[in-house]
Amino acid sequence: MKMNLKLKAVAVAAIMAASAPALAAIEIGNAGNGELLLNVRYYGGTSATNGDDDISGLFDLGVRMNDFIALNGQAGVNRSWDLTQGAYADAWNTVTSFVAGVGGDINKIEFNVIALDYLTAPTPTYLTTFSGATFPGLVNQNLRGFQNIGHLYLEANAERGTHGTAENGASTSLPTDPTETYFGALNGFGQGDNWIAKTTADTTKALGVEQNFWLLDTINQVNAAQVRKTPFGVDLDGNGSINGNEFSKFVLNADGVLTFTSPVPEADTWAMLLAGLGMLGAIVRRRTGA
Repeated sequence: MKMNLKLKAVAVAAIMAASAPALAAIEIGNAGNGELLLNVRYYGGTSATNGDDDISGLFDLGVRMNDFIALNGQAGVNRSWDLTQGAYADAWNTVTSFVAGVGGDINKIEFNVIALDYLTAPTPTYLTTFSGATFPGLVNQNLRGFQNIGHLYLEANAERGTHGTAENGASTSLPTDPTETYFGALNGFGQGDNWIAKTTADTTKALGVEQNFWLLDTINQVNAAQVRKTPFGVDLDGNGSINGNEFSKFVLNADGVLTFTSPVPEADTWAMLLAGLGMLGAIVRRRTGA
């Protein structure tokens, strides 16, 4: 079983290496299979749009949605992105310097990770962070509305910052920047935090807070039908559901490092699995007369 885990790790490494080609601008999902995107935002005071204390940033993580979905259920996946390096650095420094400059607390910067595929509408697919163990109710009609994040926010930012010049770039925006570029005021009023009010889930959390990751897609085309909500994780106890410490996690820390990790069996779990295999082997030998 340890050998199987090692083989899975090798396979995961190969998938991740193959999933980071040189991509132009942002693959936003209108052609299907969009990229993972990190959003960071700081809303000062009591409003996300009033005053001079609000900022957001968008980071292209350079991994295609379908490649990332293929990792779901794999134990021991560990991937990180350093926002202080390369084409990310200027945007991250702009956000943190801005927050410090308005007297804000850097630890109150919030983040989410998303990906879009709305080429397949009316049966689209989305990935999103949400810290809860159960995703709130969401109907097909509202899920299809998630594409407005692509049509508005992502398209408006596609050539800003280093998105148009780097393999995986980044950009920042203020409420006073061009329409739809700022994460906190899309379509004139909606925030990206909750996919422009198409869900009750707040997908952003403060730095250092671990978030679960979710695949959202449709089973049918009935507007009022519930969306399928699949958590990323590893079913360590084999009970058919992901819960507790079985969730895969995204977290962004104050040093600008974003990490994604999937759980691995603990020593006692391995011992139980091996003991179970030993008992199964004994039963088989007894039945075969070996």
